[in-house]
Amino acid sequence: MNTLAQQALSDIKAKAAAAGFKMSDVCRVAEIDQSQVSRWANGVTEPLYSAVRRLEQATEALVAARIKTLSQTLEKAEQA
Repeated sequence: MNTLAQQALSDIKAKAAAAGFKMSDVCRVAEIDQSQVSRWANGVTEPLYSAVRRLEQATEALVAARIKTLSQTLEKAEQA
């Protein structure tokens, strides 16, 4: 796999993990089979740009949802 794709997948995984998500969560939201992502990460096949972008968008959506949930929890705690 080219270095750019490897870096993109690594960044996606790190961002998801920092928000408390696993790659399986990201794959589910992106509707990409986890075994396919594993093949990309292991250099067996090359991902299309569109697939990497779907993973990035899924990660962004999960992180945004987590932030929203945490914000709502904080607001409720402050009101109590």
